[in-house]
Order: sequence, then C-alpha cells, then structure tokens
Amino acid sequence: METDHFPSTHATWIDAQLTIAERGDVDPAHQVNFSAAAAARAALRRHLMERYYDALRIYVRTSALVRLGEPEEIVAEFFVRAVDAPDFLRRWRDSKMPLRRWMMNAMAFHCRGELRDQNRSRGRIVGGDGLNTLKSDAVDPARAFDHAWAVALANEAMSIAIADADERGRPNDALAFRLHVIDGVSYRSIAAQLSVSVAQAEHAARRVSDRMREAVREILREEGVLPHAMDAALAEVLILVDEAAGEP
Repeated sequence: METDHFPSTHATWIDAQLTIAERGDVDPAHQVNFSAAAAARAALRRHLMERYYDALRIYVRTSALVRLGEPEEIVAEFFVRAVDAPDFLRRWRDSKMPLRRWMMNAMAFHCRGELRDQNRSRGRIVGGDGLNTLKSDAVDPARAFDHAWAVALANEAMSIAIADADERGRPNDALAFRLHVIDGVSYRSIAAQLSVSVAQAEHAARRVSDRMREAVREILREEGVLPHAMDAALAEVLILVDEAAGEP
C-alpha cells in the first residue's frame, strides 16, 4: 500500500490520507492538492474494502436483509453511496468511535434506508424497518461481523509480521511460525528441519508472534482505539479469532 509523508510521526496512515484529502477539499483549484486528494480518497476506499469487505458481507447475509439482494451487491453499493462520501471518515474521526463500530453502524443505517425505499416502492406500510428481526437470527449478525473483522485483522497483522521477518533477513522465523502456529508442527521437528536447537526454533516463532501482536496494536490504534483501552481491545481480538476458529 502506498503511503504519503505526514508531518506528525504519531499520525496513522488513515490520518495522513484524510489530511491530504482535506487539503484538496479546502483548495480544489490547486491542481496538485486536488490530484493528491483524489488519490488519497481512492487509497482509503481500497484500504477499507480490503479490511472490511468480508465482515460487511457476512453482516448483511441475514434473514432480515436477504430481500435487499446479493450481499456482494449490497456491500458494493454501500461503498459507493456511503464510504465514498467526502465526509464519511471525517465524521468517524470526530465521533471518537472505533472504526469497526462506525463501519457496522453505517452499514446498518444504509440497510435501513434500502429497506424503507423498498417498502415505499411496493406501497407497503410495515412496523419497524425489518432490522428488528436481526436479534432472532440463529447467528447474531453483529457477532458474525466481529468474527470476520478480527480474522481479517489477524491475517493482516500476520502478513506484516512475516514480511518484517523477511525484510530483516530472518526467513526461518516466518517458517518456524507458520509450521508451529498454522500447521501445528512441534518445535522439536521444526528444529530438526531448520538445523537449529529447539530453543532457537521457539525463539524464532516467538519473534514473529511478538511482531504480530505489535502489528495488531498498530492496526487497532489506526482504527481509533485509545491507549487506555488498547489491552482490552487486543484481548477481544484474540477471543474473537478463537471463536471464529471454532465455528463450523
């Protein structure tokens, strides 16, 4: 993913892109700012699609929303109509709400509007907007969304950690991590395969695991989790990933 320079070393990538987009909005006549703003908005859209597409698709795959259409089409329209709005992420930043909740709430709002439009076009007058039946679904859509989000976040963090190991010239760290954590191979077998001691195999995998945990924290910070809530948010991600792994 392309990045742009940003004056504050404490700013996240999303902050940086929002600032670039805002510069173009303030001075649209300035061609350089306008072009950079358009590129920043496009990068933000791709970023959110990569992280949230599966979670949102799972969220709308419910009995209450099935008549809206195919989940893929609902999510695609949501990104066009809601996420592409210039102030969508600005309002999220001002809300101080974690991005995960902002995205799910925005999708719920989008679906309510679609359901109302459908009922209106069919000349139907119904009580509520159809979303009240979500609670009776066999699978809680909000929890399903959380599971998919956590898995996507963990996969992103793992990719960061493995890439970091490769960049540091430690490809065996990534291999030890994959063999033990993903394939369930014992450290003794890994040590024999890599011609290292058992302790070295354990340390290699732990370096990637520690970097992955650090990457999860970085992503959560980017999503608006405040420092005092970080430990709880990290623990929640681990719980959600474990729950998702246990699903049929």
